[in-house]
Order: sequence, then structure tokens, then C-alpha cells
Amino acid sequence: MLPVHYEAYGLRWLSQIPMPELQRAPIDAGTAPEAADVQIESYDLTKLWESWDVGSDNFVARNGCLFFRIEDTGLFLMEHGKRIIVSPVFGADEKKVRLFILGTCMSVIMMQRGILPLHGSAVVIEGWAYAFVGHSGAGKSTLSAALASRGYPLLTDDVVALTWDAGGRAIVSPGYPQQKLWQPSLDGFGMTQQNYATVHAEITKYAIPVQHYFHERAVPLAGIYELVPQANQETRPVQLEEVSGLERLHLLCSHTFRGGLVTRQGLAQWLFETASRLSASVEISRISRTGPHFTAFEMVERIINHIRKGVHNRI
Repeated sequence: MLPVHYEAYGLRWLSQIPMPELQRAPIDAGTAPEAADVQIESYDLTKLWESWDVGSDNFVARNGCLFFRIEDTGLFLMEHGKRIIVSPVFGADEKKVRLFILGTCMSVIMMQRGILPLHGSAVVIEGWAYAFVGHSGAGKSTLSAALASRGYPLLTDDVVALTWDAGGRAIVSPGYPQQKLWQPSLDGFGMTQQNYATVHAEITKYAIPVQHYFHERAVPLAGIYELVPQANQETRPVQLEEVSGLERLHLLCSHTFRGGLVTRQGLAQWLFETASRLSASVEISRISRTGPHFTAFEMVERIINHIRKGVHNRI
């Protein structure tokens, strides 16, 4: 198969590996491989991994590269923000291999290129991007899906890629037209699991195509909401509060996608400077929910009311 040009996160990816989740980039007869920002290739990395002699460590960074191993899946090498090399083990689940390319590999490439990847989703509301960050299971995709059902297009799911425009505004680039929802979220939306494929064979998280409400252009960022679920506490109304001071900086660093790989690559100072700049340019809030009930639409109402009150400073 010939390499295919794809677009995601403001970059053009030329891939030897079919990536059906991604949107194909427009090309013409004169488009050359060097037109791509990043190349995704597949070949045997076994001897190279052995030569690095990493012992029991599954992640190692050297000379602008990051190399990692996932048992029963494969070896993955990211080089200088320009290339991803994948070496799947025999019989590996292709969906799981792609999941690591779309998540960890692309996020590392972004870090290497100076693009901040936050662990979250983002939608477009009245011409501005709003990002929802949180730890795994916090409900980021569920909230963005609930907003999309109210007419606010999805900009990205799982990874929020942040850069800066010429005027110094933070910009969110579109990801790709897919969301990943757990079974309880499908139930909350009244969706039938038989209509969707799982992300890969080992988990009951479902890939939801969202082409019909996907926003394909970069949008300036107006605000960030941290989602904090508290399922074990007594059910109370959804709470929303501003985050201020140094807590904002800590929040951004803690919700950087695969943040543990930042220090390994010697990028801690870059993250601090980038998060500080972002903290100074947008408003950051925290929204919490309690109890086990499905509260996505209640959260939507609180967020929309919050935005319409003009809380966020739009630069």
C-alpha cells in the first residue's frame, strides 16, 4: 500500500499504516512526501531496542527520541518530532496498535515540536474553543458529546493540541472525527452498543464516528474546565468554581497528556513555560459532580450559562 496523507492536530501525517480514524489530507499530483510534517513507518525495531539496553524499563528517551514497548502490542519510536516508527508484535490487535499511535505517539511528537497536548476534549461554542480536561474516566468525552448533541461541534477528543497564533492567542487545532465513550455513557445517551465497534478487543469503550458534528478548522481557546467527578459522595447539584493562582499552573501540568514523558525527554522547562503562558491567557474553572447518576446535561447547562455570563476573557 502507498503511504497516505492524513490531517490531525494541525499537522500533516504521511503514513504507511492505514489510519481509518483520521481524515485524509487534500493532495494533488505534485504532492511530495516531504510535504508531510510527520512520517509514520512500520519496520522491525527489535535489534534497535536490544541495542539501547534499557533493562526492565519500557520507556526510554535519548537524543531527541523516545522509544517505548507495550507487551503483546509492539515497539514504538518517535524521532525529533518528525517520524513515528512502529514495530507490531506478531498477531497484535491492529486497533490497539493504532490506539497507541493516535494517543501516546502523536502526543510525544507534539511535545517534540513544541505543541502542548492536554488530556481532554474540546468543543466550539459561539466561535471559541472550550476545553475539558481531567483524569481518565472524568467524563471529558461524555460532556463534549452532550454539548455536541446541543449543537456545539466537537473540535477534538482525548487530546487537545495547543499552539499560538501571530497575535499570541492560544489556538486549538482539530483532532479527528471520532469520540470514545464507555458503556455507561452510551446508556446515558440512549445509544445501542451494537451500533458501534470497541476501541480494541480488551475494553468496552466504543468508537463513535462524529463526522456530522466535527469542526475542521482551528479555533482560539477561550477557557478550560477541569472535570472532577466524586461518585462516592452524596449527590448534590453540579458545582462550578474559578481556579486561581499557582493552582492553575499545577492543573495544566497535571493534565498534560502523558505528562510523565515530559521530564524523560528533558522538556520540563518547556512545559513550565508553556503552561505559564497558557495560564496567563485563558480563564480556568473546575466543575464537579457527585453521586453515580448521569449528569452530563446538567453540566452542559451550567457551562453554557457560565460562558454566556461573559466570565471568560476573550483576547
